[in-house]
Amino acid sequence: MQRLAAFLLVIPTTMSVLSAAPTFAQEVPSSVDTTTRRIAINGQSLGGFVLPSRPLDGGLTLSATKASRWKVDDTQRLLLDGEVRFQLGSYSIRAKRALVWINRLPTANGLVTQVAAWFERAEEPTRSAGSGASGKDLLITASYLGETRVSLVVSDERTPPASAFTRAGEARLTTYLGQLAAGTKSLSSQPNLDIKVSVAPTPLRVGGTPLEALAASQADLPSSIEVRAPRVDVPIFQPDGTVAFSANALAVDEASDRIMLTGHVEIEYATGASRGGQTLQLRAERGVVFLAPGAFASLRKNSRSLNADQIAGIYLEGAVQATDGSYTIRGAQVYYDLANNRAMIIDAVLRTYDRRRAELPMYARAAELRQVAANEWQSDFATVSTSEFFTPHLSIGVDKVTVTQQPDDEGGGVYVRSEGAGIQIGGKRVFPLPGFEGPVDTPPIRGIKTGYEEFKGLQLSTEWDLMQLIGAKPIDGFDAELTVEAFSERGPGVGTTLKLSESMRRGKLDAYVLYDFGGTDLTSAGIEVAQDAATRGILDGEYTSDFSADAFMQAQVSAISDQTFVTTWREEDFDQRREYETSVYFADTAGNSSVSLLMKYDLNDFISNSYLMASRGYFVNKFPEFDYSRFGDKPLDWLTWTQTWTTSVMSLNATKGTPNSLGVYAATFPGLAPTDDIFDAYSTAGYENNWVSRLYTRHELSVAMSSDTANFTPFISADGSGYFGDEFALYSPDASNVRGLFAIGARASARFTLINDSAQSKLLDVYRLRHILEPYSTLWAGYDSVANGNMPVYDQAIEGESGGAASQFGLRQTLQTQRGGPGAWQSVDWLKIDTGVVVNDGGSEFQTTDTSDPLHYAQSPIPQFYSWRPELSQWGSNAYGSGTWALSDALTLGGTATYLFDSRLAPNENNVDVPYNLALGSIGLEMRHDPSLSTYIEYRYIAPTNSELLQLGMLYRVGKKYMVAFSPQYDFVYNDLRAISGSVTRSFPDFNLSLIGGYDKIEEQAFFSMSMSIPSQSNA
Repeated sequence: MQRLAAFLLVIPTTMSVLSAAPTFAQEVPSSVDTTTRRIAINGQSLGGFVLPSRPLDGGLTLSATKASRWKVDDTQRLLLDGEVRFQLGSYSIRAKRALVWINRLPTANGLVTQVAAWFERAEEPTRSAGSGASGKDLLITASYLGETRVSLVVSDERTPPASAFTRAGEARLTTYLGQLAAGTKSLSSQPNLDIKVSVAPTPLRVGGTPLEALAASQADLPSSIEVRAPRVDVPIFQPDGTVAFSANALAVDEASDRIMLTGHVEIEYATGASRGGQTLQLRAERGVVFLAPGAFASLRKNSRSLNADQIAGIYLEGAVQATDGSYTIRGAQVYYDLANNRAMIIDAVLRTYDRRRAELPMYARAAELRQVAANEWQSDFATVSTSEFFTPHLSIGVDKVTVTQQPDDEGGGVYVRSEGAGIQIGGKRVFPLPGFEGPVDTPPIRGIKTGYEEFKGLQLSTEWDLMQLIGAKPIDGFDAELTVEAFSERGPGVGTTLKLSESMRRGKLDAYVLYDFGGTDLTSAGIEVAQDAATRGILDGEYTSDFSADAFMQAQVSAISDQTFVTTWREEDFDQRREYETSVYFADTAGNSSVSLLMKYDLNDFISNSYLMASRGYFVNKFPEFDYSRFGDKPLDWLTWTQTWTTSVMSLNATKGTPNSLGVYAATFPGLAPTDDIFDAYSTAGYENNWVSRLYTRHELSVAMSSDTANFTPFISADGSGYFGDEFALYSPDASNVRGLFAIGARASARFTLINDSAQSKLLDVYRLRHILEPYSTLWAGYDSVANGNMPVYDQAIEGESGGAASQFGLRQTLQTQRGGPGAWQSVDWLKIDTGVVVNDGGSEFQTTDTSDPLHYAQSPIPQFYSWRPELSQWGSNAYGSGTWALSDALTLGGTATYLFDSRLAPNENNVDVPYNLALGSIGLEMRHDPSLSTYIEYRYIAPTNSELLQLGMLYRVGKKYMVAFSPQYDFVYNDLRAISGSVTRSFPDFNLSLIGGYDKIEEQAFFSMSMSIPSQSNA
């Protein structure tokens, strides 16, 4: 008992008290008035009402130009003004103004959000495509389970002054809620679209007011409703709760008002049904119950049961365990101080659950853990993780921490606030943090990577949640990631990626800086480029804002330090990303018309995109470009008119640098040596970077004729463009500043279906067959006033047009069958084949061999016909085909081919031109052997680039913890292994560890890396 006394004496000096927070939705402290209070039904709030509609699974999206936001009781009020959009599930409403009420209700299945919205006048022009509503005096009431998203241009947090609009909306809701209280509304599975029906008006009294008339019309409806009084924080033990205890041996010390328990001690605390039936079970080997004066008299009458207010404290030791169903605490010693509403646990392990995700536990371990409320704990020098292991693989070590099980109306999650935090691996702190605040299921570190490359050296890279790292609270729809890394041969780097994701706004900003010690850049083409010591990096951002359902703005910014940064440090972006640009784009598409404005001016004077470098070799600035288009106008019932008007001020800019300085082969720019200046070469070829003005228009008239199985559409089109300030004569003496293209054609298609219910084959996995045949064709002829190749191309859809004559005939076939067996039949596309031929006059073809300068524009060596705008086609008479064959649910075969009727020339591996007819071809097989193993094999042939590759791949899950991937690539042209890569991923309870390695023949270097990624556990 001396040890016990010493332990009790230090408790007051180590305690800190926080305000408590409720754990159970049913709990109400005895000190709080639990009687209801009556509030008026006046349209001010939804408090006290459960709207009679089943909750929808989706969420609510609101948008407006401006809004006032204020709160009345438990109801969030919104007054929306300008371009109002209300979207709930498949329901979509638009209006000029709206009045909205929102509140939330806790249920057994989680939080449900209720909404009421009143529209003086609502319209939904597109309601035929979905669920919409329109009309005057429209009130919508609904409930839903998803998120509430509000997007506003201007927001005012003050209560707006009373107006006729708000009074009318509140009066409308008052009527509805009065009917609800009177029991005249029934449950609905969909939102209630309550359009007010005109009724005979209440006669006005001479000398009376309209408000009196309104009151008279609602005289039979309830005017108030009872709601429950507010709750306050819940103590660990309710004073009127009952405490029962048992043990192998029980000793009573009346002199000191205490009971000593020995052997299999069990103590159970419970509240009555009026308190929600809260229980707390305590188990230990030994214990002491400290009683309040006079408690023994009650104990004699009631055996081994006492009220909680008769107990001063409970001390337990030896394998102590406490649980209330929501949390479990294990410790060596526990003391509950009921008088001061606190508890102390020694050598503690706290286990609790995120109520948003019941399967996700949270563990907090500490030498001393203090409970200060029914759902809040504090500790110094603790470990927090989601791992059940006593020494977690990955955890957050903290010097001071508060763990709170948030109430349901705040999300029901486990929230951690800490100071002096750090990331621990295997119990050792490896990364210090200034602090940590947020849900425990999202630790601040997101990934660690280490690796080696010859020209970069050893790499150590880490990724962090920036908001948690600085101790800031998470912001819905916003994410900030910090990257800190270092390369032994090149230097340190730091960057941040900011992401915005809201219903009406989306954006991303990537900023990265590398202090380069100097060395050699190895580009994706395998070219070595020397670099001096310098600060290098990239700023790359994009932002989209929806002004309304039809109008939006997109902005981009891109600034890159040097010519090889992207191709060396961002190889995937160099190969796959769209053009890096700095621009602002506005567009408004309403009905069948579109208006847009583009302003684009690149901050970089060089190209950092593979496709752009391999095709044009230049970029185009536009400042500005205005476009107006209309689609499908009907000047006559049988005639369709589509038109486009575009005006542009633009300049064409060749990339700066040489093939060597850009890290590409000289063949990328035909006719240039590795050290030739690219900008000068383009200037010599007639490309000028002066500003040119252009006016362009296109019109198409068509007549659509159709039957049940066939469609036939003849059409004519006319394109015209005019240029001002041009110097095209330097590009070609046959160029013109006025151009016209006139065309006539027809498109036809049909669809036939054959069904064979008797078709069956176990070998081919076929049960019944549906054969769909879709023949199609296009005939077209066009006249171009400027011959091919005589205009520099600013836009492929304008200067890339060409005249000629062409015909296309094709047939798409789909064979569908049923698979799955009785009770699980489903239709699948068993075989899909698309074959056809395109024949055009040879005069329309324009290849590199037909140009006066190798840098001039030429059409693609691989033909492609576009039936929707034939003048944009890449010409060449050919036969084409593609198909997929689902041999079984686990085996799929696919392929494609293009065969030229007239041979063309392409250089081989010895740089000697050889003829070819098969322009491209591929065939591949994918097999899913079982849920743990899948493989594929693909052969690809591209004649113009002299490529012939065989690619294999395997993905194999070994047990529950390992994933193995392997992919080699073989080059038949050079009879050598071109690339090989593989990875092994091991899944741990807290993170995934991956080993990645391989060899790239083009770059002639091997690579190896090890990375750790932490999967997100959040509900977002």
